[in-house]
Amino acid sequence: MIRRLPIAGIVTVLAASAAGAAVNVQQQPDGQFFTAVRGGGATALRYDIVIVGDGFTAAEQDAFDDRVEDVVAALEARAPYSDRMCAFNIWRVNVVSQESGVDHPKDGVSKNTELDVRYGVPANGEAERCITSDSPAKVYEAAAFAPEADAIFVLANDSQWGGCAGDLVFSSIAPGFAGIVTHELGHKIGDLADEYTCYICDGSDSNVSYTGPEPAKPNCTIETTRADVKWGDLIDPATPLPTTVDSPPGVVGLWEGCQYAAQDIYRPQAACQMSATGSPFCAVCNREMRFALGAHCTPCERADTPLDWLLCHGLPHTRPPWWEILHLRWPIPPCLSCPPLDFRDPLEIVIRDLGIEGGVTARVVDDGGKVLATAKQEGRGVRIAFTATRGASYWLELDYPRATRLEAALQPEVLRQGQR
Repeated sequence: MIRRLPIAGIVTVLAASAAGAAVNVQQQPDGQFFTAVRGGGATALRYDIVIVGDGFTAAEQDAFDDRVEDVVAALEARAPYSDRMCAFNIWRVNVVSQESGVDHPKDGVSKNTELDVRYGVPANGEAERCITSDSPAKVYEAAAFAPEADAIFVLANDSQWGGCAGDLVFSSIAPGFAGIVTHELGHKIGDLADEYTCYICDGSDSNVSYTGPEPAKPNCTIETTRADVKWGDLIDPATPLPTTVDSPPGVVGLWEGCQYAAQDIYRPQAACQMSATGSPFCAVCNREMRFALGAHCTPCERADTPLDWLLCHGLPHTRPPWWEILHLRWPIPPCLSCPPLDFRDPLEIVIRDLGIEGGVTARVVDDGGKVLATAKQEGRGVRIAFTATRGASYWLELDYPRATRLEAALQPEVLRQGQR
């Protein structure tokens, strides 16, 4: 847990900063030592990100503020963060350094900065791109000025590409650093592994074979038996394992190379945010991130279809702009507090009265968008059968004619052997 200081205590600690008792944090115009950048919801519910900087002088604090806005923009532009911004409180703490920039030990560059941030030292077995702090206690102390922190994100005032994530998350402000932001937070929020095939990546560790046990991370595996693969529910039965052909692009399978090894370990897709920061998250990583972030949004904040909106707010007097959407989607099971399906059984999803006669098509899809079953409306209802896989998530989707208005209070039921 991060130590929290009351405001009165903060003032006292700052007064003693000359004696080295505290980091040098800029006081804001409102008297606080932090700024609410986004969110503002209860910290007990939200995922709180505290962004601090190192190597930003007093004259560069406006530039730091702008880079924090760039961090937020990066999240807003990359799914699944963009779909779950409701999860976040984002706080800014302005840390003032004596010198601009951070340390580059490999090149003999040393800066007098408040949080002692540096790039990695290859001679010590570190990847140079891996940014860290030699004084992590100072980073925690700086972040403690914010109301809460589930992730502490350190922006290094340096234009060389780099970032790293462990208990703390780091990124440089290199051109295009949005991809570093979303990648490194993927480690912290989704517990995702790097899908690189090397670590130092200077030729000294290429073509390494993985020799360890089954990785704990959700996006790497050594299993090659289809039924035992962690993401087996997302793999089409016709996809060869291991997988070598990405046609059409985005094939989910077993692609060799993950967690710094090139052989004998596999990742879900050929390209992913966790292997190349310019790529989107693969289906597996996307699912993990959505699950982790979804817990920090209320059900009504997650409402992004007409049906969800109606369940939360009731029938509107005027039609919202999305009322003419032809597509409804909600999770199975359809209640707000139900656990995920946890058995391998034939199931039926039944809606007994759609409020119209004919014209509706139903389908069950998984988190990766793979269609598992389809059915046409029969009479005033629809019934669709599929088989659930342990631990997987599913969605029921309805397509209907534009001129049709479905009943607001649709009641999907999940039947197992004909029983609820």
